[in-house]
Amino acid sequence: MAEPRSPLAARTADLAALDAVEVPFLAQIDVRCLSEDAERLGFPIAPNTVTGDMERGVLWLGPDEWLVIGLPGTAASTSAELEAALADARHAVVDVSENRAVLELRGADRYGLLASGCSLDLDPRGGWIPGVCAQTMFSRAPVILQELEGATRVFVRPSFANYLVDRLHAVR
Repeated sequence: MAEPRSPLAARTADLAALDAVEVPFLAQIDVRCLSEDAERLGFPIAPNTVTGDMERGVLWLGPDEWLVIGLPGTAASTSAELEAALADARHAVVDVSENRAVLELRGADRYGLLASGCSLDLDPRGGWIPGVCAQTMFSRAPVILQELEGATRVFVRPSFANYLVDRLHAVR
């Protein structure tokens, strides 16, 4: 069986020039449920916030939608755990791990790079700080941004991943 290959596998040098890295094969589970069920699970209830850590984090995407992020190889066990925890509630748990490529911009100029194609205010003084996330467009590509300590994660559909890297290079 062939080894999986990420959409940005051939772009390592280009990412390094942007002070970025790909974070391949993260588990990504989309969860739809009522906010009271989400709160019971420890999911964030406030819009555009994140709970958890680098091993398992949960991003608020909408009033009844969350994205659970986990380490590579944990999608099946995480999905099963969530299904069991929500068994008595109306819900949907869907493994979307292959739906988005993920890169982390780590450079001090990352906010400027992202601002070149994104209408969000990414200034930390305005509230863009670790623990926040947002769905937005980056130069016509739908993305999810997640602010970490010292980095910004960008979740992008695989078909837009190379475009995103090319667009960031064009700005730099």
